[in-house]
Amino acid sequence: MDAYQLFREFYTSLGMPLRALIEFKARRAGRNPGEVFQKPWLFLRYVEEALGRHNAELISTLFVEFVRRRRIYAQSAAEALWSEEGWRRFLQELGGV
Repeated sequence: MDAYQLFREFYTSLGMPLRALIEFKARRAGRNPGEVFQKPWLFLRYVEEALGRHNAELISTLFVEFVRRRRIYAQSAAEALWSEEGWRRFLQELGGV
């Protein structure tokens, strides 16, 4: 399983209104929302800056559930979008990419 493709599918599953809000607020803060596709560990940082910690934690939980629904049991899924190290562990559990 390609972890980057999995993240893209998750991102798309969030729905257009939420994605538009996150992207708008990220751009307004001088960020490039497109870079989360090369560096998914930045995604929750952007969400936290734009919508607060509680919403970032909610989206993290949604990611874990998204991964589980695909029958991928990665222990590091909860950490994957919070830090580069978490993403690295997630890649390792999926067999590298």
